[in-house]
Amino acid sequence: MGFKENMKETFGAARIGRLNNLQAYLKGAERHRKEFEAIGDQRLCVLVGMANYGNIGDLAISEAQLQFMRRNFDGSVLEIPTMHFWEYEKLLKEYLKPHDVLCLQGGGNMSDLYYWFEYERCSVMEVFPQARTLVLPQTLAYTSQDSSLLRYSQRTYARCSDLHLFAREHVSEELMKKTYPHTDVRLVPDIVLSLDASDYADFTLPRRTLTTMLRKDDERKLTDTDWSIIHEAASAMSLPLKETDTIIETMDITPQQRKVILRDMLNTFASSRVVITDRLHGMIFAAITGTPCVVLSNSNHKIQGVYEWIKDLPYIEFVSDVHETQGALNRVITADTTYPLGRIRKEFAPLKDCLR
Repeated sequence: MGFKENMKETFGAARIGRLNNLQAYLKGAERHRKEFEAIGDQRLCVLVGMANYGNIGDLAISEAQLQFMRRNFDGSVLEIPTMHFWEYEKLLKEYLKPHDVLCLQGGGNMSDLYYWFEYERCSVMEVFPQARTLVLPQTLAYTSQDSSLLRYSQRTYARCSDLHLFAREHVSEELMKKTYPHTDVRLVPDIVLSLDASDYADFTLPRRTLTTMLRKDDERKLTDTDWSIIHEAASAMSLPLKETDTIIETMDITPQQRKVILRDMLNTFASSRVVITDRLHGMIFAAITGTPCVVLSNSNHKIQGVYEWIKDLPYIEFVSDVHETQGALNRVITADTTYPLGRIRKEFAPLKDCLR
């Protein structure tokens, strides 16, 4: 983080964001007014920060959030893409009513690693400190408790009178309670676990491949030696190998494109005999598509934490040592692959309560 980020913390992320996006701020009301007029007197749930960039895990979160709100919110649901809040700010000030709800994108970005997402969250809270605001299921993982961004978020969150944070695993729940002691914190699963994969995937596809989805970014924990061990275990299964990832080059993704991208990814899983992954949403895609999967840890607590919600599924196995990969593959590939969607959805009761 550099000069621009320091300016946001000094003068407020909302004020600096408005200046940096001045044309969008000035013209947004004219561009989007009809969307708000169509809502009429209905309650409004605004999903802010919806993914429009090439991370399929985040795209899946956005799609799952939209479907969750459509099932559980009594009113209209409006999407605002990531970094487009200022384009809608004037209209939100004009139309937002006391019984409406602001929902901020979930995921794994409450950290200094992805600081721009935190600035967007803080911008919304600075503009609407009295609004009912939900931070949808998140992982909190700052690299330092001395982070200036963390301290800035603490000051911003503390000024909100109706803020509710949702953690998607126990470690983040405890960290949130400690970090934001005056804020309501609740525990629910990752929102993608609530998604009905049959609305997207083609389950008539033949399952033929062993698919690997392994990180190559800053959250990677596996060494080159680990990769060799994993690929040896994969080769021993005598299945056609397929490599995939949740990162694509596409940007400015529309909601319609998001659905197609998610469909294609879930079809990759639905056509796999077994998957090896160290990506959180690789594990979740396997779970919701009933695909046997061996899960490896990454550089933070989020995979193992979210795994606790589905650890009873015999076809999803978490291993802490890559040498266990071969044995785990042999076990999950013959296991029952029924996904308990109804039971998992009941775990979201605390989130549903906040939408009333």
